[in-house]
Amino acid sequence: MEEEGKQHMAEDEALDKFINEILDKKDLSGVDDESRGYLVNDLKTSLLDQINAALVSSMPEDKMVEFNVLLDNRSVDDEQIQQFIVNSGVNAQAVTAKVMLLFRDLYLQTPEQREQMAQGKEA
Repeated sequence: MEEEGKQHMAEDEALDKFINEILDKKDLSGVDDESRGYLVNDLKTSLLDQINAALVSSMPEDKMVEFNVLLDNRSVDDEQIQQFIVNSGVNAQAVTAKVMLLFRDLYLQTPEQREQMAQGKEA
């Protein structure tokens, strides 16, 4: 149990570092430390939501019923859910890395780049 806590803290610190690196590249000068802290937390929540959605959508369809039963069980912890995803055949590391790179690329885009991408999708 203690090992799980250490791993979770390491993952949390890695996400904080990743998001801080993105913010450094975005050059948000003028943002005070308190506001930056809120921004880091908001971005981390958004990133985790995107990672979780990608993991679930990567799961084989035949595992979804069992996964939903697992989620409905209040005695199941996050570690058991993560283990189920890994055991379902999802390459969690690859999915997570892909989502993180996309997240970074989208966040660092300029408004002009976003507009160009939107026009490209419409064409």
